[in-house]
Amino acid sequence: MKKQNKWQKILNCRTISLVLAMGMLVAVCVGCESKEQSQHVPDLVEPVGVDVDTAVVAKMKLSSMCSYQGEVVPDMKGMYFLNSGQVASVEVKIGDKVKKGQLLATLKGADTTVKDLQKDLLDMRQENEELNASAKNTIKQMKEEYRQLLKKRNKAQTKKEKAAFEKQKIAQEENIKTEELKLKHQKELQASIVSDLNEDLAIAKKKTKWDKLYSDINGEVIRKTISPGDFVSGGGSVFTLANMEKTKIRTEYIGSSVLKKASSYHAMINGKRYAVTAEEQNISQYDIEMGNFPASTYFNYKGDVHAQVGDSVSIDLYNNETDDALVVPSNAVYKTKGSYYVYRMEGGAKKRVNVTTGTVTDAYTQILSGVKEGDVVYVQD
Repeated sequence: MKKQNKWQKILNCRTISLVLAMGMLVAVCVGCESKEQSQHVPDLVEPVGVDVDTAVVAKMKLSSMCSYQGEVVPDMKGMYFLNSGQVASVEVKIGDKVKKGQLLATLKGADTTVKDLQKDLLDMRQENEELNASAKNTIKQMKEEYRQLLKKRNKAQTKKEKAAFEKQKIAQEENIKTEELKLKHQKELQASIVSDLNEDLAIAKKKTKWDKLYSDINGEVIRKTISPGDFVSGGGSVFTLANMEKTKIRTEYIGSSVLKKASSYHAMINGKRYAVTAEEQNISQYDIEMGNFPASTYFNYKGDVHAQVGDSVSIDLYNNETDDALVVPSNAVYKTKGSYYVYRMEGGAKKRVNVTTGTVTDAYTQILSGVKEGDVVYVQD
């Protein structure tokens, strides 16, 4: 019993000592807290000697990027008549393969007009030949009569007879001149009428050509909006052909303002980068106000591209390109109440430094002020 009391006393003494020590530690900490409230303490988050992830502030070419997914599609070609009129025939259907120069459809009327004008021209020429031949015969006969008249005048015996023949001679000369002048005017009028008919025929032939719609590419009919008997207006698309030999890129609609804002953009197809241009998007102010935007945006290649219809494409738009931007990893930048800061490493410790940021990407953030090239900053996991 005496031995147990001895160990119990020792345990009790150690307990008391531990309690006293903890009390002293609390008192010291309270004093420290009071002292800290009255003095400025640097932002030393990590003790010296602790390993942390860091990065060196460096310069590099930087730009923000936005990607849009798309696909390679055939170039679409709208086909339309130059004239308005009624459809006479449609020679192809959806799904047909067509060749350049192949007849697609025709309008009524023009062929008949050409044939009528050709007949009128032929009849006119035949009629003119007959009229001119008759006039020439008349003049020829009048000249023969004139020669006979001269012979009679030369044989006249008396002055009275000679005077009478002289009057007839003068009258006959006037008649011949009149007939020759009439023939000349007749030929001029005929030439004018024939010229007008030829002009009308040329116009009709041209119109006939416009009334026939031919394919100007090798492709496939993917859309048809006309049937025989339909009335069409000149300039309105009636067929859409897919040009499998020429492709372009289609994406979701990208606003013109977004495209204009981009410093540059290109397409990534099958792991290769290609320069492209965006097709002009004609959208009226009314459509913009009503929110009626196109379903797609199309891009054309600037050079030769090895792509097939159906290939997936990424259109990458770059903004705010800077060749020598001062950057840090984006996960080194912190934000609070609208301001940004980093932890600059000083002697193994982290010191908070306010910074001004510029272009931001998923990987890097441009620093405009606050740190300099070569500084080391803390990078959070």
